[in-house]
Amino acid sequence: MGWYLFHLKPILALTILLVFLPTAATQLIRTKVFTKLEDKSAPVRREYEYYESCMVSREYFKETRLLGGFTYFKNLFTDSLRLLQNLKFKATMKTNLIELGMRIVTVCGYFCILYMLFDALMKKEITVGAFAAVFNSIGMLYGIMEEVICRHIGEIAKNLGTIQNYLNLLEMPERGGEDRELHGKLDITLDHVSFFYPGAEKEAVKDATFTINNGETLAVVGENGSGKSTIIRLITGLYSPSKGSVTYGGTDTSTLSMKSLFSKTSAVFQKYQKYQMKLADNIGISDVAFPVKEESLDDVCTKSGLDKNDSSFSEGYNTMLSREFDGVDLSGGQWQRIAIARGFYRNHDLIILDEPTAAIDPYEETRIYNEFAEIARNKTAIIVTHRLGSVKLADRIIVMKDGAVAQIGTHEELIHTDGEYARLYKAQEQWYREDD
Repeated sequence: MGWYLFHLKPILALTILLVFLPTAATQLIRTKVFTKLEDKSAPVRREYEYYESCMVSREYFKETRLLGGFTYFKNLFTDSLRLLQNLKFKATMKTNLIELGMRIVTVCGYFCILYMLFDALMKKEITVGAFAAVFNSIGMLYGIMEEVICRHIGEIAKNLGTIQNYLNLLEMPERGGEDRELHGKLDITLDHVSFFYPGAEKEAVKDATFTINNGETLAVVGENGSGKSTIIRLITGLYSPSKGSVTYGGTDTSTLSMKSLFSKTSAVFQKYQKYQMKLADNIGISDVAFPVKEESLDDVCTKSGLDKNDSSFSEGYNTMLSREFDGVDLSGGQWQRIAIARGFYRNHDLIILDEPTAAIDPYEETRIYNEFAEIARNKTAIIVTHRLGSVKLADRIIVMKDGAVAQIGTHEELIHTDGEYARLYKAQEQWYREDD
């Protein structure tokens, strides 16, 4: 079309620029405005989505309504939603005003084109047929501009900030490492290990140095916030140390791929997952390389205190554990036993229990830990707990305080030493007498 206009009269070729350039410039500006909007609105959007979940999600709504907090969260939700809409309104108003100005420029250009066409026709530089063809072509150009640039590209421009953030996430460097088979059962050594959480001013773990011997059962104890869970994540390789090194049999975990690190490790964490699947799949998912065997399920369920014949499991191992999928829901204690059975089911050389028994009474917890000690025989095992009555089965105990390793030793050594462990134990001593 541009070549045809240039052939008729060179200056007419400028009509394409007059039609498209102002609109294209508008979309470039729109893209920048909405990209900035995404940076400002993303935190606000996360806030209102969180407040919404506090009101209606299964995880929160019972406690929220029992405490009378529904209206409180509704107000927070409304305020954050209003702020988000205000940010969107300002961005949309700004781009619409710019687009209005550019449309005026385009309309002026359109009338200039008509004048040039009319002038060329009067001077007999073009024929009446050419005039009609160009006039219709200009109308088609405006239609294309409206459809392609304003509607399609305009919609893309609105979401470009979100898309760019997603692409930036995908382009972030992934944790590398070599795929390597770790032969044999290995000692695990932490050498002057420290760790900072992003944005934190204080170290979560400070200069930790110790060795976990192969086949040893180790207990990690300490008050809340002492760094127990963080040091477990460093040992397993879920986190990389900010300083120092963690080695498996002399091999630095930073040089290994996550696949190699996790291949012989099993763990049950305090915040375990409630998979919306059948009971058998909920347990067997921890070792998907092999088909789920019922005799293996029976074994780990017995050790974790889970009874498949309980009335809660109407179809045994085939019971769907999700009301959303026309199944059943379970109590917190039952879910914890499933999580423990899942950890026991996985083939492992290193197994970790990171405070998974909070919803289980101390008697049952002691029984599970005794079963855990049997399962962990000849394997490396780590128990993280704040209930000190269960740590006597450990070969050694590490006591954490304010992110640092305060003490290391056996129960007998530490209980007769004036220190953090003795203080914690004496504070809980009455519990253990009642348990006994």
